[in-house]
Amino acid sequence: MTGKHANNWDNRYDQERYFYGTEPNHLVARVLPGLPRGRVLCLAEGEGRNAVYAATLGHQVVAVDESFVGRRKALELAEYSGVDLEYRLDDVIGGAWTDETWDVIVLCFAHLDPAYMPSVHAACAAALAPGGTLVLCSFSRAQFGRKSGGPPRLEWLHDATELERQFPGLTLEMEEKEVHLSEGTGHVGAAMVIEMVGRKPAR
Repeated sequence: MTGKHANNWDNRYDQERYFYGTEPNHLVARVLPGLPRGRVLCLAEGEGRNAVYAATLGHQVVAVDESFVGRRKALELAEYSGVDLEYRLDDVIGGAWTDETWDVIVLCFAHLDPAYMPSVHAACAAALAPGGTLVLCSFSRAQFGRKSGGPPRLEWLHDATELERQFPGLTLEMEEKEVHLSEGTGHVGAAMVIEMVGRKPAR
């Protein structure tokens, strides 16, 4: 695969292997099977591992990312897995997804510019349908300096106390802990993560 790419993520994904593997994140694999089928939004979805997994469970899935290479590989993975997947090339920050309602929103290592992160998280809470579920797995600030994955800038990592304030209206279950990651070549080894499941009250 050659040629110029739209962004750094295209460069990162431009290889035969899937940079973060093809299996779902551990939290996604634990939570999604227990949820009723519905509309699932996977933000900053990259090569599609979590979106494809959600589709195999019978959900109607929309992935959103700006990576052309990620989209192509995600659709290839969906075809290989025998599922349908809608993948939108759109901006996670202020994209059209905010105008729709979702039963489940997945944020898997979606480390955004800290200037925009709180507003995106609040938009996620607002876009959840009554009774909907938010699934978030991210690197905590205790991950800083480790080589197992995550942004190299402290301010882009997540703080549990700050996250609690960024999803208004949701009941949150959150845990910061060390896990062993084996997600392609991108996330490998002991890592400090925040696992969060948020639920919006049903009407």
